[in-house]
Amino acid sequence: MTATAPKAPTAPGVRSWWGIPYATAERYRRPVVADFDPDRPYDRKGVVSVQPDAGDWLEADSGMGEDCLNLNVWAPEQPAGKALPVAVYIHGGGFEYGANTQITSNGAGLAASGRVVSVSVNYRLGALGALSLSQYGGRLAEAGNLGLQDVIAALTWVRQNIASFGGDPDEVTVFGHSAGAYSALGLLGASSADGLYRRLAGFSGAPSRLVPAWWAEELAHRFVTELGVAGNPDKLIDLDAASLVAALRKVCPTDLGVRGGMDNKSLGVVLDAGQPGSVVHAHPLDVLASGSHRDIDVLLSTASDEMGWWVANDLDRFDPHTVERVTDEFAGWRIPHSRARKIVDIYDQGGRTAAEVRAASLTDYIFTLPAARGALAHAAAGGNAHLLAIGPAEGAPAVHGTEMYALVGQERPGRSPEQADRDTRIRDIVLDFVTGEQTRLWPAVTDRPTSGSVGNLPYEPSAHYQEVLDLFENIARP
Repeated sequence: MTATAPKAPTAPGVRSWWGIPYATAERYRRPVVADFDPDRPYDRKGVVSVQPDAGDWLEADSGMGEDCLNLNVWAPEQPAGKALPVAVYIHGGGFEYGANTQITSNGAGLAASGRVVSVSVNYRLGALGALSLSQYGGRLAEAGNLGLQDVIAALTWVRQNIASFGGDPDEVTVFGHSAGAYSALGLLGASSADGLYRRLAGFSGAPSRLVPAWWAEELAHRFVTELGVAGNPDKLIDLDAASLVAALRKVCPTDLGVRGGMDNKSLGVVLDAGQPGSVVHAHPLDVLASGSHRDIDVLLSTASDEMGWWVANDLDRFDPHTVERVTDEFAGWRIPHSRARKIVDIYDQGGRTAAEVRAASLTDYIFTLPAARGALAHAAAGGNAHLLAIGPAEGAPAVHGTEMYALVGQERPGRSPEQADRDTRIRDIVLDFVTGEQTRLWPAVTDRPTSGSVGNLPYEPSAHYQEVLDLFENIARP
C-alpha cells in the first residue's frame, strides 16, 4: 500500500474496514490464510491485482501489485443484537480486470440495510492468477486455479473472523457478476470450499464456461513461448509483472464467441480434474445434478440483452457483418450446419442486423441456457433454486453489467426513476436471498424453469427460459 493513499470513503450508518489482508502468496504459489490484526485502522483501500488497465475506473488509490490479497468488510453501525448473514461479493472483469476498490464492489449499500454484513474480495487475475502452469512442476507446481484458490482462502478467512464484525460464519452467501459469478459457482466443483458457504448466486454467470484442461495447457504453452521461456518455465518467477501481462494479451483470444463458445478458449475457472495440484475436481453442473450440495441455495440471473453491450461499445470487433457467419460460428462448435441454421433463424427476425442476431443468439447460448440448466439440475436433485431475468428500464438497456451497481446497493449516476426502481428491486432480491427469506422471492424452480423478473422484459421470463432449453436441447454448454 502506498504511504500517500487517501482514507477510503465511509457511508452513513455503516462501519467500514478496507484492505484487510486475508492471505499471503508468493508468485504462482497457493495462498496462505493470514491472521487478523484487530488493532490496525483499515481505513485505506488495499492494493489491487495486476491487470492491463490501471485507469481511474478502478479507484485503485493504493495502486496495483502482487500483494493484493485483501478484502473489505462493511457492517451496520448499530449492532443487530444477533449475528447477521454475510454477503461475499466476487467482482467480474473477464478474469483479467476489476477490483474490490470500485464503487460496483462497495458493499456498504447492502450493509446500510441493517440486514447483512458485506464483504468484497480481491483475487489474482490474468497472467498471475488465471493461467494454469502446474503441469510444468518445479516452482510452478501450485499454479493452477490460483484466483479460485484465493477466493477459497478469503472464504476461509471469513469463516474464521467474520464473527468479529457481527457476521454469522454459518450464513455466508457468495455471489458475483460475470467472472465473479463463474468463480462463485466454480466453488461447487472444489471440495476444498465445502462448508465455507450456505448460498451461491450468479448474475450473468452460471455453472458453466469452465475452461477445459487441454486449452489451459495450450494457452500456457503459447504464453511461455511468447516470453521465450518454454525451455525453462521456472523463469516466469523472476520476470517483471508487466511483461507477463503483455504476453498474455498477445496470446489469449479476445473474441466473445471464442471465449464463451463451446470450447471456452479463454481464461477462467479450469476443470483441472486429474491435473497436477487439481482444485476443481468436478463440473459444477454435475455437482448440482448429483445432489451432493442440495443443502446449498442457488440463485441464477441473466439480463435480456447481455451481448448488447458489445454491439453498443465494441461493434467493430463484434460485428460478423452477415448472418451466415453467425450460422458458421455455431456450426464451428460441432453443431450440424442444418441445425445451426435453424437456431440462428429464430434470432434473425424483426429487422435485426447481423450483429444483433449474433448478440441475441450468444446471449441465450452463453448465459440463458446454462442458468436454466443449472437451476433445473439443482431442483431435480432436491435443491432450492431460483431463476431471475432482468429487463431494461427507461434509459437503461439490460446489457451485460446493467445490474452491477444494484448488486451491492449502490446508485448509478444519472439513473432515471424507473431505473432506480429496478435497481432497488435487484438490491432487495439480493438481500432477501442472502438472509434466507425465501418467502419474499417468487416460487422456486421445480420441473419447469419458473423465473422471477425485474424491469420491462420483451418476453415472459419463464416461457423464454423454456424456449431456450428446447432450442438448444442436447447441445453442450460446458
